[in-house]
Amino acid sequence: MEPIRKIPPRADLTEYQQRIRNEIQHYNHWVESDEEAADVPRSLPRIDAFQLGIDAYSAHLQTKMPHINLDAYVIERQQEAGQDLRLLSLGCGTGNWEVDVARRSGGRLQVRLVDLSDSLLEKARAVGLRDQLPIEIEACDVNQIEIEAARYDFIICRSSLHHFVELEHVLGQIRSGLRGNGQFILIGEWVGRNGLMLYPNTEIVAQRIFDTLPARLRLNNYTNEVDTVVPNIDHSVNSFEAVRSEEILPLLEQYFTPVELVVYDAFMSLLLDFRYGPNYDVSRPDDRAIASLIAQMDMELIKAKALRPTALFGVFAPGGPAAERS
Repeated sequence: MEPIRKIPPRADLTEYQQRIRNEIQHYNHWVESDEEAADVPRSLPRIDAFQLGIDAYSAHLQTKMPHINLDAYVIERQQEAGQDLRLLSLGCGTGNWEVDVARRSGGRLQVRLVDLSDSLLEKARAVGLRDQLPIEIEACDVNQIEIEAARYDFIICRSSLHHFVELEHVLGQIRSGLRGNGQFILIGEWVGRNGLMLYPNTEIVAQRIFDTLPARLRLNNYTNEVDTVVPNIDHSVNSFEAVRSEEILPLLEQYFTPVELVVYDAFMSLLLDFRYGPNYDVSRPDDRAIASLIAQMDMELIKAKALRPTALFGVFAPGGPAAERS
């Protein structure tokens, strides 16, 4: 297979390249890596409190999106096809999810992994060779990508689309790179306010909940200080974190037709994920109850349209107004 071609980078190379370096350093730091581990490590650690919140949300998510277990969905479609299918994953991190799917498909899913960081991809390369899985690896900037037309049955972004600054180009390439019945799959994508910032109404509600929590649950695991005010930080400064996230949903409507889609999470990730989530001891009934209640309040306020969701799971087919114009 020919390598993925690239277009020239953006004009402001100094700032752009610095953002790339910051991005690579950040995610290389987060990898739970053991050089002796038998399999591919996760890109980010799993936070038990956040998983409790997702569990509390699960029935609602399943109702809105029956195939939200997207690994099983991909394997099911491959089995129904009765032939090898091709999957391209953009911004895949370590590629642990994709390697697992390739293995569970019995090698009938040909997987191509693309990420900025070659070091993140190295374990997937080694495991693919060891297990004789049809996995190809390429380290490159997805913002510059050109994808061979009508090549893939699935193109995946796992919490990565909100890191791409050239959204129109990337989405156009994804659309053209899919086969006629191919699908674009988004897993755990941030589609909220740019920079992972809180919407004003969400900030007010999150602060009121935060005020009721004991000090031990307000320990900021980044600063090691007990917070009294929920942080509202623009994480896109000097990085690609949610750099154009507010534009993702409108652009998806232009380039694709949704097959299944669910949005969720107004403040749950803020209170239960990396910053404060490690404070929760999920073996304690009170901590479990608090985490579940936070998730339940989040869900009900979104259902009532009092707060805006920020996260998305979705399956999309090629189409939309932009496709009609091209």
